[in-house]
Amino acid sequence: MREFELMFIVDGTMPEEEATAVATTVQSFISSKGTILKADPWGRRRMAYPINKKQDGYYWVVAFECEPGEVDALKQQLRVNENVIRWMVTRPEHKKTIVPVETVIAQETTPEPVPVAAPVLEPVPVVAPVVEPAPAAVPVSEPTPAPEA
Repeated sequence: MREFELMFIVDGTMPEEEATAVATTVQSFISSKGTILKADPWGRRRMAYPINKKQDGYYWVVAFECEPGEVDALKQQLRVNENVIRWMVTRPEHKKTIVPVETVIAQETTPEPVPVAAPVLEPVPVVAPVVEPAPAAVPVSEPTPAPEA
């Protein structure tokens, strides 16, 4: 079983009780396929941009564990549900391990600083720019006057 996180937005034009019923339906589907670790309702919020001409939505974040193949069934269920206007399933990058403070303090031993030699800077040779001589000036002849007729 792997850990996943689902964030979904329910249509904000419906009453809060109906939106909660939609979220409960989604959560019951997830619990039938795996285990819900955490369900976090964010409430009604204004979206960054309109989706299907709707400005508001009810946001939920659900962390759950299930087999990777079951996620496809969840995605299909969310596609079919017209009240869920956006959703995204992700895998958490890493689990944070909580280490007791006593363990950290016991492991803390300040090692002696290792002396680091200063870097040796080698002088950079200065190269003078090469100046090319200007081309020789070509004498310009005066235009000859046109013959008078």
